[in-house]
Amino acid sequence: QKALQIPRHGWGTWMKSAQKPHPFVPAQAKVFLDRECLLDGQNWVTGFVRGLAASMCFVPLLSWTKDDTGSVGELSRIGVAGFDKEDNVLLELIIATALCDEPGGVLAILPVLLGQARPAAKGGGFSAFPFYKVARLSDLPSRATNARAGVVLRQLGVSEEKVQAVLERSVKQVVEQVLRNQGVQTCEWADVEGV
Repeated sequence: QKALQIPRHGWGTWMKSAQKPHPFVPAQAKVFLDRECLLDGQNWVTGFVRGLAASMCFVPLLSWTKDDTGSVGELSRIGVAGFDKEDNVLLELIIATALCDEPGGVLAILPVLLGQARPAAKGGGFSAFPFYKVARLSDLPSRATNARAGVVLRQLGVSEEKVQAVLERSVKQVVEQVLRNQGVQTCEWADVEGV
């Protein structure tokens, strides 16, 4: 029964930068859902980073549609013809992967993978996440996003050596690192190539 208990660092008071969860969430478990917990008017990065730094598990929803939209699909534009911008999804992924290497940091990343949304007339749901498209992501870092991640990680006390390594991670390397983890594919098995 002890193995099922939430570790001590998973307990505690709720952050001031976020709303408390709904009453149905057990008192000893802290669940931070950015859509529900970030307060209007609060700095998004501050609220998100505090939530992430206090989390045991990070569960990003990663999507990529046919027209290269979705949370990961949008990243395919970075590096094309020199285009770069600070991207919030990439920032989340960079910070989460860096905190996985820190003592007392995130213990696991469990991505939920979404492909193209299906119309309700065809049963709804999503097609398989297109893993083959990850190869198209840039082999260069997003200088804008990585620089912001470096600032945030320094504020969290991450060593300069690890921050420097983060600054050099390419968009593709970050996404591949997240996808190395066990994930949840939200599709019909018939949609998965090779099955």
